[in-house]
Amino acid sequence: VTVRPYGAPAAPAQFHQSCGPACAAPVAPSTGEILVPAATRAGQVFEKAVQAAEVIQGFLNVSKFLDEAQKERAEKIIVECVKEAHFKVEEDLFGKGKTLPSSDCKKPPTVEKKLAPTWQRHLGILKHAAAFACIQERFSEEFPDNFAIEPRYRREELTNELMLTDRWVGSKQPDLVLHFTRNATRIQCIYELKFPCGNEQGDPWRDKRVQIQMEEYRALGGECEPVIVTPQLEISRR
Repeated sequence: VTVRPYGAPAAPAQFHQSCGPACAAPVAPSTGEILVPAATRAGQVFEKAVQAAEVIQGFLNVSKFLDEAQKERAEKIIVECVKEAHFKVEEDLFGKGKTLPSSDCKKPPTVEKKLAPTWQRHLGILKHAAAFACIQERFSEEFPDNFAIEPRYRREELTNELMLTDRWVGSKQPDLVLHFTRNATRIQCIYELKFPCGNEQGDPWRDKRVQIQMEEYRALGGECEPVIVTPQLEISRR
């Protein structure tokens, strides 16, 4: 897993992005932005060609969202990975069964390689990276075509279609998305990972900034409401 130091420019995602033909996206000549529409004629033709080939070979893959049992299994994996990441990072830094005092969360981290200006953000970066690596490994075995880690979305101004993009301005980047088979722009569910610092056990939904963030994710669409995943509250729905 590549962990980016605080303030460094974003690098291309290191994680699996199961967007299928959408990954062969056009680039806007004026901005260099990657533009991936939710559905295009070329994409539909490509999908039909792939499906036809699979039928001929006897390996038809049905394009779909995860069913309820699969979604429950996916959420179980997410929770397990979030808990594992939280406790492993804490143990590696502070010792088994120990944690950072809550009073130190806003202080600069006392480590050689600082990833952020405060312990809270430094730990958050490490825990997100560990959780993403765990989810990547386990989802790739069970749901390889139905998830994306940190995809970046925006809506096209004229059509209002949801796009994958590499442009930061006017875009949103959820932590984890379950989506239609090989199509990251057809969102099923959005999951935002939140890690407590120190001994805090508060409900992240009480934070106004988090409420705004989740409303922005809700505006991206999806088959279910965006949820927060924490090591203490597990799946937290509004």
